[in-house]
Amino acid sequence: MSNLIGQSLGRYHILEQLGEGGMATVYKAFDTRLERNVAIKIILPSKEKSETFLKRFEREARSLAGLSHPNIVKVLDYGEHKGIPFLVMEYIPGGTLKHQLTSRPIPWQEAARILVPIARALEYAHLQKIIHRDVKPANILLTHSGEPMLSDFGIAKILESEETIDLTGTGVGLGTPEYMAPEQGLGEGVDHRADIYALGVILYEMVTGRKPYRADTPMAVLLKKATEPLPRPRNFVRDLPEAVEQVLFKALAKKPEDRYQSMGDFASALERLAHGAQLSGEPEPRKEKPAPSQPSPINWKPVALGLLAVIALAGVVWIASFLIGKIPAAVKPTETPMLTLTSTTIPTLSITSTTTPTNPHLPTVTMTSTPSLGIGSTWMRPADGMVMVYVPEGNFTMGSNNGSSDEQPVHTVYLDVYWIDRTEVTNAMYALCVSTGSCQPPGNSSSFTRSNYYGNSQYADYPVINMEWNDTNAYCAWAEARLPTEAEWEKAARGTDGRTYPWGNEWDVQTTLRLNFSDKNDPTGASDTVADDGYSDTAPVGNYPNGSSPYGTLDMAGNVWEWVSDWYGENYYENSPSSNPTGPASGQSHVLRGGSWYVSEKTARSTNRYKFDPERTFNVIGFRCARSK
Repeated sequence: MSNLIGQSLGRYHILEQLGEGGMATVYKAFDTRLERNVAIKIILPSKEKSETFLKRFEREARSLAGLSHPNIVKVLDYGEHKGIPFLVMEYIPGGTLKHQLTSRPIPWQEAARILVPIARALEYAHLQKIIHRDVKPANILLTHSGEPMLSDFGIAKILESEETIDLTGTGVGLGTPEYMAPEQGLGEGVDHRADIYALGVILYEMVTGRKPYRADTPMAVLLKKATEPLPRPRNFVRDLPEAVEQVLFKALAKKPEDRYQSMGDFASALERLAHGAQLSGEPEPRKEKPAPSQPSPINWKPVALGLLAVIALAGVVWIASFLIGKIPAAVKPTETPMLTLTSTTIPTLSITSTTTPTNPHLPTVTMTSTPSLGIGSTWMRPADGMVMVYVPEGNFTMGSNNGSSDEQPVHTVYLDVYWIDRTEVTNAMYALCVSTGSCQPPGNSSSFTRSNYYGNSQYADYPVINMEWNDTNAYCAWAEARLPTEAEWEKAARGTDGRTYPWGNEWDVQTTLRLNFSDKNDPTGASDTVADDGYSDTAPVGNYPNGSSPYGTLDMAGNVWEWVSDWYGENYYENSPSSNPTGPASGQSHVLRGGSWYVSEKTARSTNRYKFDPERTFNVIGFRCARSK
């Protein structure tokens, strides 16, 4: 193909060539419509670019465009130029991991820390039934801040077919021989465990300063992988901990059944290495509880604050990230009169104590014991101190014509009166449930950028994350509540006037911060609010009062996605009951609502729906509870 620099592919003006490989050439280009830089990968021409190939390319491109993960380079568009297909992707300006690697070893903890986000990205893709097939340092891009991003998802699959001639010249499947799993190099069928092997090769190369197998030709490398034992890493780095070797031996096992059986298991092993853990070769069980003798990372003392009145109410507020000792008995919610606010602003409880509240971000108002209920009424849940807001019965408009097809048709829904948590459940609140034995600890204690998140007093008032759907149900049941239905969540977020966002219809986050939001995936190019509020991922709950909904709920856009009770049904709205809908009777995925800190303007809309595997955890998913009258 002739040099394309200076030419235009539709709206994309080619600026410079970034790289070229056996399968494609990558250019930096300018998107004249959205006025931003992009990367364009043009598939190299061959005799096989038939109509069948182009159809397969289009199908796979659509699939790749559906991947949405903070460490996967986003596919933005696709097309063809003179019969040659191309993909349009995010432009990542920081270079590749390959350029960072030298013959000198990288400290093993640092290597593990770099690869954890890539492992989690691959875990996410595998759950979407997508295998990368060509994981290598050249496909790990780095942002200016050093954040790793995985690119070239599915390119090998797009190019593979029974009729195509191998573009690598090895006579075996497409890919890079040094990082191929043995079964891939022998032309056998591959699954997600081939990606586990490839990532293991990268870890080996990073911690030893060399690839595990060396030879003069690609075929010789593949033969060594299939026949020779793995060179022991300690032969090259004598002080390498045994734990690191154990992880490498397992990830680089010749037989797929001897490796980690999921990328999630490998990612967990990498996380423990990144934290300096000396682990056995096997991944730790998901549900294993800490041994009783294990010291707690935080020594928070319980604080119980109550206002007791002979006629009106009884309640107990816990202000702690972790509770040690016995929890005072709480009055049952059904025995507690509801509270009405004496302010029209979005409130919280006033605390008359010398103890500093865990979350200073919420405004303070005075509560009265007037029993009448209406918009603005709140009730404090005894189990965890969560403030719940009152949502009156009545109709509201559900769905939107401006989003995805699963938000249609727009329809009127009647809901009985209910209460819903004003904010997402926090780390401190969830720790109370764990301390009683009613809840399991989160499957991962880290957040996107923080290795020590859950269990760290610094993040006590941040949303709890990394829990399966059943874990959130267990918590809400412990708190004498339940997960909200999808309809309850949407009404609490947008009110009865059909607004687009909790605060209204305008996306004006630049003027007044209304949500925790990063625009890295936002095609509008809006200013990144993270630079303004200083949060690298999650923020304390209730930190954005200007984003309040009509009922006083906070954080219903941005911060974290939130589990709801409904099974996901793409066409459920077409036959949804008009009164108190609860979703399909069964399904494979449950619904997430509210977007998160890394999503776009589109996904922050109150009507936006997202499906997710209920047995999977992620560091941008939290929840809140609800209860009937």
